[in-house]
Amino acid sequence: MIAPYGFNPTCILLSAMSVALPLQAMKFELGPMGSLNRIEVQLRTNGVFATEGIRGIFSKVDGNIDFSVSQPAHATGKVSLDPRNLRFGYHRVDTDAQKKEWLNSAANPEISFQLLRLEDPRWTERSLWARAHGNLSIKGNKLAISLPVEIRYLRAERRKYDGRIGDLLLIKGETVLTREIIGLNNSMPRVIQPQILVRLNLVGASDRVRPLLPTPAMAGQQP
Repeated sequence: MIAPYGFNPTCILLSAMSVALPLQAMKFELGPMGSLNRIEVQLRTNGVFATEGIRGIFSKVDGNIDFSVSQPAHATGKVSLDPRNLRFGYHRVDTDAQKKEWLNSAANPEISFQLLRLEDPRWTERSLWARAHGNLSIKGNKLAISLPVEIRYLRAERRKYDGRIGDLLLIKGETVLTREIIGLNNSMPRVIQPQILVRLNLVGASDRVRPLLPTPAMAGQQP
């Protein structure tokens, strides 16, 4: 059978395949976004000093996230921190945090979180809500943890920040860890309460722009 003039069945087949196949994951690097990345830790005290607690900041964050809009549950990646970069704004606390009794940064120069998956992801307007599951490595210990996160995908927005082509991935979340869980229970000063609140604000950048979502159903979920 001869195809009508202007009709190319191969193109139609390729188009159908592009709709059926999920979009491939893109890699988002954290390093290029510099100061936009912050991880905070909040410590409560017993009231002897800093009655409202003290806040420490890791302002240098590295790593990458592999993320697909159409398959967010399969997201993976790694976030890395240098404990020597932690600052509380109190010289004494900054110094103590590096000691063997605290983070022992001389022997353990990296804190990392290995993302294994996003559980129960759901789009709400322009945000994806999920629980990030992975392994936290700190002071030689490897701990399985999860935390709720909000993710926003900004297509072709990287140019506004550093002039380069690419998308942005914004990740926010928080969780509470305890001194016992991360191996600090018997070493921290008694003025510090057991619970440690951790907040993260991460911005990853890709080196290319994601294609537009192919179907009307997915377009309604497009961030």
